[in-house]
Amino acid sequence: MARGPTSPAKQALAAGLRQAIDKGAGSYHNPPVLAPNFKHLKKFDVLVPPQSAGLRLDKFLALQFSDYSRTLLAALVKDGCVRVGNLKPNRIKPALKLEGGEAISLELPAIEELDLEAEEIPLQILFEDDAIIVVNKQAALACHPPRAGRGGTLANALLFHFEALSGKGSARPGIVHRLDADTTGVMVCAKDDSAHFKLARQFEQRSVSKEYLTLVRGVVRADREVIDKPIERDPNHREMMRVGAGTGRSAVTEYEVLERFAGFTFLRCRPRTGRTHQIRVHLNCIGHPVVSDRLYSRRPFLTLSEIQGRAPEPGEPPLIARQALHAARLSFEHPVTGLRVQFEAPLADDIERCLAALRGCAVEVPPLPVAAEGADPVEEEDE
Repeated sequence: MARGPTSPAKQALAAGLRQAIDKGAGSYHNPPVLAPNFKHLKKFDVLVPPQSAGLRLDKFLALQFSDYSRTLLAALVKDGCVRVGNLKPNRIKPALKLEGGEAISLELPAIEELDLEAEEIPLQILFEDDAIIVVNKQAALACHPPRAGRGGTLANALLFHFEALSGKGSARPGIVHRLDADTTGVMVCAKDDSAHFKLARQFEQRSVSKEYLTLVRGVVRADREVIDKPIERDPNHREMMRVGAGTGRSAVTEYEVLERFAGFTFLRCRPRTGRTHQIRVHLNCIGHPVVSDRLYSRRPFLTLSEIQGRAPEPGEPPLIARQALHAARLSFEHPVTGLRVQFEAPLADDIERCLAALRGCAVEVPPLPVAAEGADPVEEEDE
């Protein structure tokens, strides 16, 4: 039986604790939490035997790679990480019925021990009840550790602030969906597994309404538009995504202009799908990259001197040291009451500072935070 490195990966609720029996004493050990490292991938090739005909693709993969959860493997299929014979990517789904004889190829991330501990990291709580927590996530805060031995994430903060969380003991306690480390704004977290399941299903079924505010380079001419372009992972840069050439997953972003400036535009974006880096990739592909986006802008951080049209000062700090993208509003059905609820996060101070400068107001630019420069790019969904 082919086996992968050892446990969860993208979009899945991390594998969960395994209990190992101490052969000598018959007692139970508390095993380490395991988490995927997507920077270390290994390719596997599997031939479907005749006796597996009729099995769903995700179930077959779960039997072959027993160290990985079926939920995880289904997520990898949805993310386009699995190839089945000569089938087109849009036909490869977790529920695909195998016929036997197909050649399957996939990449699985290495799994590393994750020492996930509670950390006293400040959180802005927008709402809390017995089932959910709604936070306004700050910049330079990843949702969960990207690799072993790293902390300083929302997951660590949630463990410190809340006793009840879904998936307690996993690498992603309480985390239902994700924002990029340097994207600010509203996120919902779950206090129990039932709430987590109901919320996750809403994200999967696209019944969650999401609204983002962003500042982009260039003057966007259309007052409103819909970008309908598939997105796939860039084979040359694993941390980046790109508009696909017929092989990407469907991705749709609606945007409208809120305010135009000389060389910049303030937009409201409503993603209809939740692909990794979706808004950033879509806006970049139409020639309007998000301001200060390290991965996709290819331009330096926005400074006050640039806005004012003068030469930069030596050591001048940027107005904003991360992508100018903010999750402003989130609407969904409450997992207990079933009522539609909506939460808003006030616009982040650094984006407000950029807008004030563009409007000709006097602004005070703080020194560049060390954390903003050192934040690791994290592969995220639901943007």
